[in-house]
Amino acid sequence: MFVTLRNEAKRAGFAALLAAGALAAALPSRAADPQTDARSVVSSMAEAVLATLRAGADKAAREARFRAMYQRNFDNAGIAAWAAGRAFAAASPAVKQEYLATFETYVVKAYAAQLARYKGERLRVDKAETQGTDIIVISNLVPPDPRDPREIEMRWRLHPVSGKLRVSDVVIDKISMALTEKRAFADWLKEKGGTLEGLTAKLKEKIAAADQGG
Repeated sequence: MFVTLRNEAKRAGFAALLAAGALAAALPSRAADPQTDARSVVSSMAEAVLATLRAGADKAAREARFRAMYQRNFDNAGIAAWAAGRAFAAASPAVKQEYLATFETYVVKAYAAQLARYKGERLRVDKAETQGTDIIVISNLVPPDPRDPREIEMRWRLHPVSGKLRVSDVVIDKISMALTEKRAFADWLKEKGGTLEGLTAKLKEKIAAADQGG
């Protein structure tokens, strides 16, 4: 579900909302009705966005809150492994562990930074669908200006991990954030020799650049 640190400006507003989605409370540990629970998760994410932004949290606080809820709600290991592909499978356990931790920090930096660009959009949750063991929650990002007719569709993919629903991707306006990240990582792997160590080093460069930028 993840975008790179070089987001296009035109996506900044809804990227902020997507980022803040991780600030919701922990997902239900047991789903009597998975579709209903998945919709509730996404709805609570949207509600948490507004509360967090009204609080006026500074950069450090935004990152800390994002990290805590990202750890609870997202499949970091699954997303990170998929994004790295064969390089992940070929790496040693120690290298994998360092990469997973670095990937998490990269995501935190990339998304928490977008919170400052929130423009007043709201998320309307419409319905949920089952695809195998996954739940797809279909929602629309509604612009703050009622005269603006363009809504942006967001499809949240949640799947069970150890008995708990976790977010694995978000498709925004027909663009998969997980696939976008995987493509960027493929380029970075080529740049860094095709190893997971090299990809981890590239992510650390991106993290350092994000810190220097604000």
